[in-house]
Amino acid sequence: MDNKITSKNFNIIPLASSYVASYLQQFSETVREALRVTSIDAEHEYLQAALEKQAKGETHFYLIVAESHQVIGAVEIRKPEQSRGQLYTWLNEDYWGIGLFQEAMRKVAVDYFSKTQERYFDATVEINNRRSYRALKKAGFADLGIQDGAWGKDYALVLRNKNMTTRL
Repeated sequence: MDNKITSKNFNIIPLASSYVASYLQQFSETVREALRVTSIDAEHEYLQAALEKQAKGETHFYLIVAESHQVIGAVEIRKPEQSRGQLYTWLNEDYWGIGLFQEAMRKVAVDYFSKTQERYFDATVEINNRRSYRALKKAGFADLGIQDGAWGKDYALVLRNKNMTTRL
């Protein structure tokens, strides 16, 4: 991930250590609770590991950066062998409900599929998290049904690479 992806209201850039402080500042309590992250320190450790994995090509980690240069969200697409979905996302609640997540997700998907030979990537969303489920559906994800998750039932979703003709 070398390039910046531009949009009218935000940019998408690769995870970089220079943005970690901004990331953690915008990673609000509301977001932490929704993602079941116990503390800022736990997320900081996760970011450090993600930086190492990204350097090895083991993950694709994108930051959503506002015009103010503040990180307002993130999208990580992990290797397909993840047991709980490949997708890790968040968006600061000040930016919910305005279509920004869907636009960012579409741009990330185009970039990811252009750089990999993957046919799809998947996501799981806890069944009580209807907001995230609807946002992913609006971003083009197909619903594969409900499955057992780590904390109860999850929606299973998939985003297919429209440029590949083979079926899943």
